[in-house]
Amino acid sequence: MKFIENILSGEYKNILEQLSEDVVLDLQTVGTSKGKTSGIELLRKQTEYLKDEVKEVNILKVFEDKEHLVIEYDILLNNTFDLPLVAILVKDGDRFNAIRTYHSVYPITEGHIFRAAIFSKEIMLTEPQEVVKYFDAISIGSTEATMQTLSFKDDVYFREPAGWRWNHKTELGLKEHFDHFFADGGVPLKFHNYIFDKDKGTFAGEYTCDKWGSATFKAQAGISIYDINKTTGKITGIRVYDNVDMNYK
Repeated sequence: MKFIENILSGEYKNILEQLSEDVVLDLQTVGTSKGKTSGIELLRKQTEYLKDEVKEVNILKVFEDKEHLVIEYDILLNNTFDLPLVAILVKDGDRFNAIRTYHSVYPITEGHIFRAAIFSKEIMLTEPQEVVKYFDAISIGSTEATMQTLSFKDDVYFREPAGWRWNHKTELGLKEHFDHFFADGGVPLKFHNYIFDKDKGTFAGEYTCDKWGSATFKAQAGISIYDINKTTGKITGIRVYDNVDMNYK
């Protein structure tokens, strides 16, 4: 599906014909809806939000499992910054019955907009092994344990939600990043859904974040995506899509 492309061109029919009648949309910054009728209005709001900001739309990666299709976008803005955006489409036969989008608003507004938690049921992640170890490590705020899950021979990187201006690479650069990241303690994320494309070696986990070090705040939704070396299992790339702000008490 050309989701963002059709939104920007106003071709809502091309989107709606691929959705189930009771489709649930949960789109970053513009809200939620259920059913095609109210979905049209939400798609229009998304168009209004993005139409004057976007210069060029590029697809970074597409991957899937039996229940989901994931489209990662690299959107170039008129202000010359990039807007990483991901769309999660939930399969329902030959249609989709839910679409969720995640992105930071910082590249557009240089600020944050509260995004409430989407899910209530928490799950335990069991795969892939090195990604599970990574989450365990960031939960306790251990730079050393986190670094052990990364594949430096694959030029591993960590891209922050606000875009490629905040991309961390090299062993020294990533150590400095995680030392800063964990300066006040760990980040114990609560997971609710995941997509693991074993053929492409890419994993995505949808989470809620309500604690960072000693700070607690309103529960907020996000997703992080991990490319994996299929031979070693180590992480080769991390891309985060959220708008988490600790100031929402």
